[in-house]
Amino acid sequence: MPTDSELPKQGVCFGFAIHSSLDFLFLRGGGGQPLTVTAPSVPPDRQELGELIQHWDPTHDAPEANLYGDGAGFQLQIAGTSWFLVDTAEPRVTLPDATNTVRREERLWGIPSILCFLARGDLQLHAAAIEIDGQAVVIGAPRTHGKTALAATFHNAGFRVLSEDVACIRDLSAPHVIPGPAVLRVRRHTAERIEIVGAHEVGTRDDRVHLAIDPARRGDGAPVPLRAILLLRESEDGFRFERQTPAATVRDLWPLSFNLPTPADRARCFAAITDLTKAVRVRNLYRPFRLEELPNAVSFVADNV
Repeated sequence: MPTDSELPKQGVCFGFAIHSSLDFLFLRGGGGQPLTVTAPSVPPDRQELGELIQHWDPTHDAPEANLYGDGAGFQLQIAGTSWFLVDTAEPRVTLPDATNTVRREERLWGIPSILCFLARGDLQLHAAAIEIDGQAVVIGAPRTHGKTALAATFHNAGFRVLSEDVACIRDLSAPHVIPGPAVLRVRRHTAERIEIVGAHEVGTRDDRVHLAIDPARRGDGAPVPLRAILLLRESEDGFRFERQTPAATVRDLWPLSFNLPTPADRARCFAAITDLTKAVRVRNLYRPFRLEELPNAVSFVADNV
């Protein structure tokens, strides 16, 4: 059995060069900090389990989950049985055994990888990120506000999707976006009305179609300078940008960020968001929430951002 140092490099995601004997669908080219990924994990004994840090109730889009921590690492339990073991110092992630490897990989690029890049000093936002003329535009909004549909429309228009759900932001004094997994998870009713080119279906779950972006469209994992952050708002008609106060910007970015419910981590997250708002433009983007208006939204952003 190969040692960690002998495991082959599979590709790059969130600035990590993934070393593993497993196969992955959504990685990019390039280099990065080594991250070892292995499987299967062994459920920790109660004596080995850290303190319960956070509990997530099940939602329409996500199962129930619990995050434990012991000071040396984290144990993420999803839907009662699946364990992801995360050592942020190594860094190393051990995955559960799974028959649905697409779902397992997508979960890897969620909380486990976020914990790893937060430990590296980066900031996470629940947002899509697009590359326009060599610069990144982050598009943030709560769920059901159409981030992924808009990202897919940018993709169809020839722009590179850096991330469709989790934006990793580095160097907050001169912010850059670190490209994430090359995946689009589009709601089924959207996929039925929008033909997405340059991507192929790898699975379905609940009401979403999961698409791997074709390798020729992915680019590498090098950091991309961050030009602007756009927060999606609904308008009845037409498109416009709107400035808002720094305090309102921090208020709106806070629920899009990931932080552990401890005073130290909340202080870390608040300071990072505040630094980000000083370094990059943040605007409200008002647009009609209609599928037929998506190409017009892409043109408006590309022409005016």
